[in-house]
Amino acid sequence: MAGTRRTGAAALLAALTLALGACTLPGLPGQDGSELDGQDVITLTRPSAGMFGFFGTSSIEVGGATVRQTFQLPNGAEIFSVTEEISDGDRGRIEEAAAEYLDWERTLSDAERHPCTDMPSTGIEISGSITHEASVQDCQNETPLRLLEHSVRDAQSELPGQLARPTGDWTVEIRPWAGDGPDESVPVERYRLSAAQHEIGMGITAQNPPSGWGEDLEADTGEGSPLGWDTTGTVLVGINDFLLGQGRLGCGDPSGEIRVIHEGTPSTTWAYRLCPGQRSAALAELLRGL
Repeated sequence: MAGTRRTGAAALLAALTLALGACTLPGLPGQDGSELDGQDVITLTRPSAGMFGFFGTSSIEVGGATVRQTFQLPNGAEIFSVTEEISDGDRGRIEEAAAEYLDWERTLSDAERHPCTDMPSTGIEISGSITHEASVQDCQNETPLRLLEHSVRDAQSELPGQLARPTGDWTVEIRPWAGDGPDESVPVERYRLSAAQHEIGMGITAQNPPSGWGEDLEADTGEGSPLGWDTTGTVLVGINDFLLGQGRLGCGDPSGEIRVIHEGTPSTTWAYRLCPGQRSAALAELLRGL
């Protein structure tokens, strides 16, 4: 299901064009409904889903000078929201890609709109001088939809892609402080989060946690103790607050060091001093309290 309509002066132009009939003027810009205004809002929404379940929804909203990315879990909890400024050049490239997408999308049959069975569809909405809403699967290379998604992603920094989502494996390590650095001789306090399963959220295991840790958690299923979606959201918000607040971390009298590790190929590690009253300490307290 998809629809696009022009509003305002463009709608009047379309009506006059129909009335003129055989006298239609050729080549009028925007006559086909594909030309965007500089303030039109473009939103791309994509479920995080596959054959093993549904894990949330990613949404990217492009405004006149900003791009905002959010991620919501299946229970509706928002685990991050990042707004960044974009340049006029990036905005122009996104508009061009969106216009090419609109020209392409209106030619698709129902079968061409959803050609594959093993992936979710991308939702595309445009509002402002144009109103458009469609659902198309992005499972083919170099389509105008794929190029639109690339132009939006290229306008963003690396930060949104580094944030924690339920489909990744994450580890948080805590070490005590010893003089001028972390004490590597002490057994590491470690919390490992495994990628979510459909109905039970992420799993968690711990090494050398405080006494009494995990007493209220469900039994380990082999992929860790299921956290459920509510607690999964709480933990992911804690990790993302830590990652988003990196510029304000650090102190002269730390109680330890915290390392947040995104496992994968390649893996990424963020290491900071553990400082009272900061997001580093808040994340440690959150994990120790499970």
